[in-house]
Amino acid sequence: MSALARLAAAGSAPLGAPLRADDRDIPEILRPLARVKNGFYAFESALHVYPWGETGEGGASLRDRELWRREYGDEVAGLTFFAEDAFGFQFATDGEAILFFDPETAEREHMAADVEEWAAAVLDDVATHTGFPVMHEWQARNGTISPGHRLAPAIPFVLGGGYDAREMRMAESIHLMRFRADLYRQIKGLPDGARIRLRVEW
Repeated sequence: MSALARLAAAGSAPLGAPLRADDRDIPEILRPLARVKNGFYAFESALHVYPWGETGEGGASLRDRELWRREYGDEVAGLTFFAEDAFGFQFATDGEAILFFDPETAEREHMAADVEEWAAAVLDDVATHTGFPVMHEWQARNGTISPGHRLAPAIPFVLGGGYDAREMRMAESIHLMRFRADLYRQIKGLPDGARIRLRVEW
């Protein structure tokens, strides 16, 4: 069984309808993933793979440039976001490879050549690539996380926040991405260790 099939089998029921052959919105590199299952939650919702062809709770809204993407300007040019981890950090493609995108710093990291290799990497280290241990502990303490929400530390990770379930709060994904886009704009270009006064406007 392929890594994609095993990852999809570990997930929820599809969040979207089966992919249509004439759907031109989805990049070719992502089609194998959407064909196996069009959007799903896995590992107690730590991994959220966005569906195509929906505008509700799924990933269509998170791909909408008007909601948060334009705040990053050229940093996200050419990227298509297709999944997120427990903390709302994004998986994306530039059409050539699979990347990991840190929304607090706008840094992107090469992760895999294609979605099969990406799925294999996720399955090989679920804790690192999805944040499952923190999500599991948080839900054991607080109950099931709401659809369309992620976990966020009281202090942003880039400012010293830790991966402690007791310090996490549930936040709507869109609001969290807007906040992080604003955070990125405020701290970009600052040297390490610089003192900042964060303005919260989200």
